[in-house]
Amino acid sequence: MPLEYITTRDLENNGKIRIAKMKEDSQAMMELTCPECGSSEKRKENWTSPFVEGEGTKQKFNIKCNKCSYSFKMLKLKKEVKKKEKA
Repeated sequence: MPLEYITTRDLENNGKIRIAKMKEDSQAMMELTCPECGSSEKRKENWTSPFVEGEGTKQKFNIKCNKCSYSFKMLKLKKEVKKKEKA
């Protein structure tokens, strides 16, 4: 199965996130180590709003820890890099 999207990133406070979605699936696999409470979890998320908003380089992900309810938005990496270059 070909991948549609994959990212692995280090977050603040030793947090980590990995998101992978196959083209044929309507769900993405997410592995999260919460930067707030440190808990690790693996889960599937529907590739729709509220998890995914926008398209292309304007795409962002709404992430929420199931243990402590810490939530944050994560921009698509290409957009994040462009933002840092402008700063």
